[in-house]
Amino acid sequence: MSQPEHFEMLVLGSGEGGKYLAWHMAKSGHRTAVVERKLIGGSCPNTNCLPSKNEIWSAKVADLVHHADRFGIVTGSTATDMKRVLARKREMVDGLIAMHLDRYKASGAELIMGTGRFIAPKTIEVKLNDGGTRVLTGDRVALNLGTHATIPDIPGLAVAEPLTNVETLELDRLPDHLIVLGGGYVGLELAQAYRRSAAVSVSWRSDHSSPAGRSRRRGCSSGDAARRRHRGASWN
Repeated sequence: MSQPEHFEMLVLGSGEGGKYLAWHMAKSGHRTAVVERKLIGGSCPNTNCLPSKNEIWSAKVADLVHHADRFGIVTGSTATDMKRVLARKREMVDGLIAMHLDRYKASGAELIMGTGRFIAPKTIEVKLNDGGTRVLTGDRVALNLGTHATIPDIPGLAVAEPLTNVETLELDRLPDHLIVLGGGYVGLELAQAYRRSAAVSVSWRSDHSSPAGRSRRRGCSSGDAARRRHRGASWN
């Protein structure tokens, strides 16, 4: 086993909470290390918040072009090139990763890429992505483990190999028909973006959790909800 390396602050996971904690502690003069398995900066800059907004903006531009005549603009035939949409998103993600690496360097916090597991109190063994292992101890250890998408326990669904939000944001083609299971904000965000260039249906378990149900609870009339359904995806 490798000899333990001691840190004043040890963070497992480099997501939103952990990275800011690590940068602050390191800048304050505390020896700090962050262990990250894969996504530098966590899910927000890599697979969730910012990548989705990037592709949503591409969808908005496509929608504006489709309705250019309303604004007095004459256009010819147009199409959505998902390979270029995907390349634009990936370019943004690469830039964000570079920014995070610069922040680690500037703060003095050490970023260690590998899979960590506790082997004793305040002691983490890291299987390094590049090979080998390191054993780290910390006066204080913070867990910044985040979340991940799950597949609902619906008969036959797993066999169909459905996409989560992560895979959907990696599509390099427009689907003929995208079916979104769930009326939550992630599903609706993707549904409205893809609906601007493709057919989309959204399905949820009950009216209580549907967009229309939430609209009624917030004081919107059923007519308002119906008009929103008409503008966007088909709701089931």
